[in-house]
Amino acid sequence: MRVYVAGVQHESSSFSPIPTSLASFRTVQWGRVPREATFGVGYGEACELAASMGLDVVAGPLSDAQPSLPATASAWASLRDGVVDGLRDALATGPVDIVFLCLHGAQMADGVDDCEGELLGLVRTLAPQAAIGALLDLHANVTSAMLEQADLVVSCREYPHIDYDVRAEEMLPVLIDIARGATRPTTAGVRLAAPGIYPTTEPPMLDFVRRFTEAQSRPGVLAVSVNHGFEGSDHPDMGSSVVVTTDGDPELAASMAHELAGAFLEVVRSRSWRGPDVPTALDEAFAFEGRPVVVADRSDNAGGGAASDSTYVLEELIARGARDVALALLWDPVAVRLCHDAGDGARIPLRIGGKAGPQSGRPLDVFAEVTCVRSDAKQALFGKGEPRFRLGRSAAIRLGGPGGIDVVMNEYRQQVFSRHCFSEHGIDPVQRHVLVVKSTQHFMNDFGGAGGGDALAAHVVRCDAPGTMTPDLASLPYVRIRRPMLGIDPVDELGIESMSIAPR
Repeated sequence: MRVYVAGVQHESSSFSPIPTSLASFRTVQWGRVPREATFGVGYGEACELAASMGLDVVAGPLSDAQPSLPATASAWASLRDGVVDGLRDALATGPVDIVFLCLHGAQMADGVDDCEGELLGLVRTLAPQAAIGALLDLHANVTSAMLEQADLVVSCREYPHIDYDVRAEEMLPVLIDIARGATRPTTAGVRLAAPGIYPTTEPPMLDFVRRFTEAQSRPGVLAVSVNHGFEGSDHPDMGSSVVVTTDGDPELAASMAHELAGAFLEVVRSRSWRGPDVPTALDEAFAFEGRPVVVADRSDNAGGGAASDSTYVLEELIARGARDVALALLWDPVAVRLCHDAGDGARIPLRIGGKAGPQSGRPLDVFAEVTCVRSDAKQALFGKGEPRFRLGRSAAIRLGGPGGIDVVMNEYRQQVFSRHCFSEHGIDPVQRHVLVVKSTQHFMNDFGGAGGGDALAAHVVRCDAPGTMTPDLASLPYVRIRRPMLGIDPVDELGIESMSIAPR
């Protein structure tokens, strides 16, 4: 059997200040670049697994970019056509039995709300007999078009997203059975107006993940996914969802999807997912005697489209004369360049942060000691494995003299995944009282021990500063989403909407 593996991944934020062009994307191809460059989101994992199962693997391109504004129309056309042309070339040399696509599920472009649905439709037209599978991000805004065109749609279920490899391992045997005609997939999807940031590393979401994972083992059930949705997408299909695929049993798929959707609503409405503001979060952090205390500046998370250059937390730290603190990653390529020009040990005036837009706060004028400059620093993607995710050029500076505030700035905009953001710059994170990380949840695998390892953090505070990724959804200028929406409107009861899936 021949399997074509490819993908395009971009979480598109309608409220990001960062534009998205073709140059924003990195494209790799399994077998042509170092192995580690293809791993982390299921692509390299699927290629290697398929090869180990004796399948003939045809590797197409995988393109991905940091979350930002919807891509330009020309960029999307180029990325889409790259995947489609790769499939067309594969078909020219023989049948393709399986198409395995690594997508996000919340990708938009100018004039296209549902990039994944459009791509899957083109793939279905080219390979109508193939078993088509789509592996999505947990924060997908799943659409009817995606479910109509693919035989199997599965999302990662952990947040941090450490389980792409497990989901690929589940999907490939099912796709093989579909391609052989041994399994007849029937899918039901339901949508809920309840998107949000729901960590799976702690109750009640931890227990709910266990519940629907167990539900997947029921007789006749092939796959179960619960998507949290991406609240940064301003379009009518934005929202959370439940997708269930069974072997020829549409009634079971529909009943289970509604059952789990009802349970999901109970979970997300059972507690507040908001955090303290900046002063309150820092009060809590400095009052805690253990170390290190991690403060997550989640509103400025580059992983959701924020610029990662906001200064709200840093400004408060400076105003307090805070000591024994380290902060990462502040995206400021201009300041990084100046630090590299000055060199280690230099003491220079700098204007840092606050550059990308109104959600970034005001730039801060500081006098800094340059403590480290690097061009090869890396961190571990999702806090998993060895540090291979490049930061670009980076620099660490110290404010307020010895024992003051250490700030790590970088050139490649990204969130904090692992402790290497500090340690690669000579900062021992265990020795700091407070660590501020610009991340929402992906830092928890390494800092919080979510992956089963020892927790670095003695305590975690999730701070809700102003910013692009604010959990205060009512403050965002939505125009096109469905209403009412949990977190925006006063809602007594939310409906569970069945997605219309036209038969092929």
